[in-house]
Amino acid sequence: METDRNPDEAAHRSKLRWHCRRGMRELDEAMRAYLDHHYDDATDGERASFEALLGMQDPELYRHVCGKDRDDRFAPLIDKIARTLGGDDKALDDA
Repeated sequence: METDRNPDEAAHRSKLRWHCRRGMRELDEAMRAYLDHHYDDATDGERASFEALLGMQDPELYRHVCGKDRDDRFAPLIDKIARTLGGDDKALDDA
């Protein structure tokens, strides 16, 4: 699929992939899972939420991903990430 993207989209995705690299392996996996499985089909609003999450410091992001902090702005996205990590991304693709 990478070849189907224009150069600007490919560069942006590469930048996002770099920002998915975190100080914690669990966060790396969580953010890359969303990027790989859902980002391309996401709405503009969901993409903006994902990029806002990427802008957080690791401790804050970890609290959101683990469910210790719950912010209604990010709740649907965090739930999607959790289901994807749980191996339920096929069910999400069919939805």
